[in-house]
Amino acid sequence: MMIQTRLQSVATSSPSVTYRMHTALRHNERTVIPPLESGVCRYDIVRLSSNEPVEDTHKEAVLPVSSGYWSLFGIYDGHSGWETSTWLADNLIPAVVGALGDLYSRIADATKPSENTTPQPISSDVEKTLKETFSRLDDDIVNGRLEAVFSTRSKHAAVNLLAPAYAGSCALLSFYDSHSCLLHTALTGDSRAVLGRQIYDASDKPTGKYSVHILTADQTGYNPSERERIESEHPDEQPVRNGRVLGMGVSRAFGDARFKWSREVQDRLKREYLGRTPLAAVKTPPYLTAEPEVTSIAVRPGDFLVLASDGLWECLTSEEVVGLVGLWKEARSKRSRGEEPNGGAPLASPEIPVERQEEDQTVRYRQWGAEKRFVSVDENAATHLLRNALGGADTDLTAALLSMKAPRSRTYRDDMTITVVFFTGDDRRGHS
Repeated sequence: MMIQTRLQSVATSSPSVTYRMHTALRHNERTVIPPLESGVCRYDIVRLSSNEPVEDTHKEAVLPVSSGYWSLFGIYDGHSGWETSTWLADNLIPAVVGALGDLYSRIADATKPSENTTPQPISSDVEKTLKETFSRLDDDIVNGRLEAVFSTRSKHAAVNLLAPAYAGSCALLSFYDSHSCLLHTALTGDSRAVLGRQIYDASDKPTGKYSVHILTADQTGYNPSERERIESEHPDEQPVRNGRVLGMGVSRAFGDARFKWSREVQDRLKREYLGRTPLAAVKTPPYLTAEPEVTSIAVRPGDFLVLASDGLWECLTSEEVVGLVGLWKEARSKRSRGEEPNGGAPLASPEIPVERQEEDQTVRYRQWGAEKRFVSVDENAATHLLRNALGGADTDLTAALLSMKAPRSRTYRDDMTITVVFFTGDDRRGHS
């Protein structure tokens, strides 16, 4: 899949509006430079709220292990509240690291001392570990606190104990092992991860184009495999209608216990603990699962990874995201050589159309009645994507979208969390 991207000149705004716009976009940006031995040369993060309080969150960890480094990047897109996503940010990566540590230890114990190799699990073992850990944590959220609730008469205790169960969250987690150079990505929900890879010509020179590797599939009622899975589990019902699962936009999620608890449990919570009224359509729960789909890919020198909540993908396609990061890398490379992109102007001037493999299905620019016009002015790659998701060169549109406050803002844009991970390029492996 070949990528090129279009950039256009910036629409002008007053200095005060421009300053407020830049401040809002860059307020929650961050760049981290991990140890070179980790295989990750840097990662950029940004978050922009639409809901109040914000329901998205994220967490990262780069950890030394006996064989090298483990790098983990998580994005948690909450809904119906912030409690589940915040709980996941505190607990998912530690739980995954513990489970992976047990897996790697078991393999090391089973390796003969004379083999003189660093034992590595196969991808299917990592996949199984991630699936079991996600499912176990969701059981902790949904069912683990019921015993404590039913052992007390305190409504106050029940409301607080069950807050992460009543709310819900998607979870996107990527795990990179510097020794194997394998990237494992687990998804529960409709966030997305894509990997961009430089394309080289026959003489091993970069072409300036990138291939796009989509590492996840959105888990909604529009996904045929998800719809088939849910309908096979509830053959006498019609749980999926108009792309939604009993009204839910996602088909997999943490929390959302109203779609998982038995009717008996929900009736008791309603009767004794200020629980919510059971949904009439919930007849044979559970309808949602937190078990993720897991993919694995070997990382090559110079690859980059983009993880983001669905707010970004409502605005930009996977191809546009990879193309925009590629242009950001090109501009940064020119500056490192003492060159100023576009003769010192903040923008690249050529209009280069995106080569699409399929029709642009994003919804936000159509909602806004605007064309996509891209710009490159940010030092942080995640903020660069955020800006172009919200108007790009059309600063009047960007300023308008950012000036909206909750709850009105949620009609026009979602919370957005974006992480861009750049892998090192000094590896001796080939590009093929």
